[in-house]
Amino acid sequence: MEKSRFSKKYRNTICPNCETPLDTNDRYCSYCGQLNSSKKLSFNDFFYEFFGSIISYDSKLRKTLSTLIFKPGRISLEYIKGKRATYSNPFRFYLSISIIFFILYVFSLKLTIEDQEAIAFQVNDGNDFELIDDLDIPLLSEKELDTLSFISEFKEKVKIYLVYHEKNPEHSVTKSLKTLKHENSIYNKWIYNRSLLIEEIVKSPESFVVFAIGKLPLIIFFFIPLFTLILWLTYGRSSYTYMEHLVFAFHSQTMLFFLMSFNVIIDIFIESTIISTIITIAYLAYLFKSLMIFYKQGFIKTLIKFVFLNILFIILASITTMIAFLASFALY
Repeated sequence: MEKSRFSKKYRNTICPNCETPLDTNDRYCSYCGQLNSSKKLSFNDFFYEFFGSIISYDSKLRKTLSTLIFKPGRISLEYIKGKRATYSNPFRFYLSISIIFFILYVFSLKLTIEDQEAIAFQVNDGNDFELIDDLDIPLLSEKELDTLSFISEFKEKVKIYLVYHEKNPEHSVTKSLKTLKHENSIYNKWIYNRSLLIEEIVKSPESFVVFAIGKLPLIIFFFIPLFTLILWLTYGRSSYTYMEHLVFAFHSQTMLFFLMSFNVIIDIFIESTIISTIITIAYLAYLFKSLMIFYKQGFIKTLIKFVFLNILFIILASITTMIAFLASFALY
């Protein structure tokens, strides 16, 4: 024990880390928590600290996961009441689980030829896009296009640029616009490049889908505070602050990503809609129970707010996904 870093003979009167005044009876610094010891680092000390930190984190992780999974709403209650050292930080834990999910999802992404045809845009008079095989589309000038509505003009330009590129693949964007008598503007250049991108995406959609999925974590990061605001307004009479609602939102979304990750792993080996349905129902039941526990309201009140929140969640999630894919298309 005399050679141990915990030995009293190695105690300082000033913390080696933050310089807080200490007593020789203080085993740890009361301010930063570092061990009060001046003993030089040995091989044993190094490995003790290394494995000690792993075991400590592993213990916190297991406690966080077990409470999150088996005690809906309880982890949020205990965290806001002050049990911060017992559980992992809600935001950090959410970030870790969501990253794991997106890695698993991208890894498991398998697009068949049928999937590619389903994803393919159709460039026609309807609302979708498809590859243009008809190269006899009239190449309208900028002046003729100006008479059309914004959406119609955009669609016509996409058609024209695709057809022109099919006929003249060696021409640069600037030369193409000049030949077509279209203004050499940043907007027209952007449409021209996006038109070529449509063809590329239809031929090989995998890389675009992976790129778009990679942007979802950032989009969802901004989505959660908005959903928290809705929670705050829905439960306006509760004593919780916005940040306490945010803790609940992070925990509920973490559970969603955890179950989705579990579903992806199962789907790699067994493709079954039944399992996906069971997991979806399990999460909805989990969320309902979490709302009851955290907000301490009765069955009927919770049910009404549960339905309301889920409708809003689906709408917001759909808008968020659409924004993510449109932004990805614009930046790809």
